[in-house]
Amino acid sequence: MKDITVQELEAGFQEKEDFILLDIREDFEVEMGHIQSTHIPMGEIANQVDSLNRKKPMYVLCKTGQRAAATVNFLATNYGFENLAIVIGGVEAYAKEIDQTLIY
Repeated sequence: MKDITVQELEAGFQEKEDFILLDIREDFEVEMGHIQSTHIPMGEIANQVDSLNRKKPMYVLCKTGQRAAATVNFLATNYGFENLAIVIGGVEAYAKEIDQTLIY
């Protein structure tokens, strides 16, 4: 399991890298502030795991990073996912350091 910073995430967006940003926040959290991502609430991951592309790097995002860490561990342990990363600080860090227009 690895971590990426919000600066690294933003650089990936700017360089048009081919990755999946998986936002696991609840619907009401996403409505408050959205980053270009695939949204699957944490509680739905097991039901939708087959819809996730295992070939691309996947960065997992939540509000602060704690749920992302649990989800990365869950995907790696139970489904054999590799090439996963936690976005350190989550949307809170992204809003503070990259896009101050986001509400989190």
